[in-house]
Amino acid sequence: MNAPTAVVPGWELDTAPFHAGELAVQQRAGVTDAASAAGRRGIRRFMPDQHRTFFAQLPFFVLGGVDAHGQPWATLRAGAPGFVTSPDPRTLRIAARALPGDPLAGAWHVGAPLGGLGIEFDTRRRNRVNGVVRAVDGDALTIAVEQSFGNCAKYIQGRKPTFVARDVDASVAPDVSDALGDADRALLAQADTFFVASANTSAGAGAARGADVSHRGGMPGFVRVDDARTLTTPDFSGNRFFNTLGNLQHDPRAGLLFVDFDSGDLLYVAAHAEIVWDGPVVASFDGAQRVVRFHVREVRRMRAVLPFRWSAVERAPQFAAMAMASSGAAATAGEVPSAAAPASAPAWRSLRIAKIVDEARAIRSFHFEPADGGALPAYEAGQHLTLRIALPDSDAPAIRSYTLSDAPGGAHYRITVKREGRVSAWLHDHAQAGMTLDAQMPRGRFTFDVASPRPAVLVSAGIGITPMVAMLRRALADGTPSRRVVFVHGAREAADRPFAAELARSAAADARVSLHWFDSHPHEGSAARGGRIDIGQLKRVLSFDDYDFYLCGPSAFMRDLYDGLRALNVPDERIRFEAFGPSSVSRSATRAAAEPAAASVPVMFRRTGREAAWTPADGTLLEFAEGQRVAVPAECRSGSCGTCATRVLSGAIDYAQTPDAPVEPGCALLCVARPAQGATAPLVLDR
Repeated sequence: MNAPTAVVPGWELDTAPFHAGELAVQQRAGVTDAASAAGRRGIRRFMPDQHRTFFAQLPFFVLGGVDAHGQPWATLRAGAPGFVTSPDPRTLRIAARALPGDPLAGAWHVGAPLGGLGIEFDTRRRNRVNGVVRAVDGDALTIAVEQSFGNCAKYIQGRKPTFVARDVDASVAPDVSDALGDADRALLAQADTFFVASANTSAGAGAARGADVSHRGGMPGFVRVDDARTLTTPDFSGNRFFNTLGNLQHDPRAGLLFVDFDSGDLLYVAAHAEIVWDGPVVASFDGAQRVVRFHVREVRRMRAVLPFRWSAVERAPQFAAMAMASSGAAATAGEVPSAAAPASAPAWRSLRIAKIVDEARAIRSFHFEPADGGALPAYEAGQHLTLRIALPDSDAPAIRSYTLSDAPGGAHYRITVKREGRVSAWLHDHAQAGMTLDAQMPRGRFTFDVASPRPAVLVSAGIGITPMVAMLRRALADGTPSRRVVFVHGAREAADRPFAAELARSAAADARVSLHWFDSHPHEGSAARGGRIDIGQLKRVLSFDDYDFYLCGPSAFMRDLYDGLRALNVPDERIRFEAFGPSSVSRSATRAAAEPAAASVPVMFRRTGREAAWTPADGTLLEFAEGQRVAVPAECRSGSCGTCATRVLSGAIDYAQTPDAPVEPGCALLCVARPAQGATAPLVLDR
């Protein structure tokens, strides 16, 4: 057993890290308890060393503050890496002059509230810091830190900056208007990123008083220009702190900053915000939990002022599937799919096998690169790749999903396949370097939570090791010094363990990693423990601590461990597992299964022209479709992978169990869907 590592302390005050506006929004969203626990754990009155190092490596830093009239503005400062420094954990210094046209250039003074955001688009890292200005020394601002916390990588569109000279006279004034011009509206229609500043400067806010600035990301079109003075944007699932919406609940004034990544223009927008919690406008944005309507008060455009040239965009994993479905290939900056256009089914793209590597007995890794020469969409550690393979003597291609076994961020995808089953055996026997196969966008919700401060326990058996290797590499790349990773794997014997040498090197080189092997049939002299992994073995491996658990392996293996962990009062939300196949793990706290329609319902398959009456005896809509000889790609048959996603053209469905895979609005996962209870109107499916 390893001795526990010191954990970075959280909120140190008795009062909550949230003000009344934030608490009101948290209550409206139904996340009060979760936000309180996460806030006290994750918000600090100082900067961890990791954040201080991160800020110092950035070429730009986003600021939020208020002008003399109390109007918030979002802006940024740029300089050679190192222009942001941290003399101590409670002090941040920003030594770069304001860019020409900065609306906050003359607003900083001792005691002024300041919200800071360090963001690295290409690695999708971001960290927040809020405080007050302690000193103004020429172009430099010194900030006394009052709140510091990390943000997750969600919704960040990847692009890398390169410095370019911008010869903009500091005396040049911005274009100012009280409404959006045609060029402004065109920029917003293409925008996939913006920043929003807000503030609560009232004395009653206590320790949560101050300014905030945050990032928003989406597919082009997610900023909807309703007219020259109105914008509407979705609010997606986030950290549940609701700093921005909480401020807007108290004071509706907001400052938006849009970057033209092609020209270097900066567009500043002062607005009054209106939070819309439900209704048709919310439903019109895919994935929105609520929307914010911004009523424009002032627009300032500063041309060619940002000193960067940017690489082509790499879509965030949350949006890349939409881009791929729209284009059939990796998304580029010029692609503009609809912000609310569900795909009928996932798109396919040709990938070329770059190399094949033997990892262990009957286990091989296949490395893929894009056949079209484009970029590969990003993914999250733990997600899987779905392949379509034409097998000999088969009427239809086989569809199989394989977990990506390498950390995100590389130039290739890697899957690791055990030789079992017809399709996997075909890959072992017939796949060669240079061959192309069709693949879908990486997907899956079994992903590593990089934002959690708790130690991670990765427990696998057999080929279930593949996502764990990716998660371990992702955890180590994050660089959090206090977060331990306990890697536990079971196999028959040493010859059946892929990546053993790679994992041993990681454990030897990094004190955060502890590695534990179990062999069910150990050889004499083996360093592995004998026996199979069960809850008793796991208790002997782990020291007393608070953990996040990740499980992957055969269904019985995961089910036994899950039940054992729940019996030890491990919270359900801290146990994640891979789920493939109909006999996966049932969580102990799930919604009741929906009642299917009790009578027959006409079902029409639009593309094939088939029509028949579904009855409860026909089971799921996937089983019904197969009985009607309608081809539907399917893999997990449990609502986990999303392969069977199908657009519902009319009619209503419900689910026998809640899908784990994300479901686009207007679509259904047929493997767990049935006609809705009480439905009599025909159900029309796009198959």
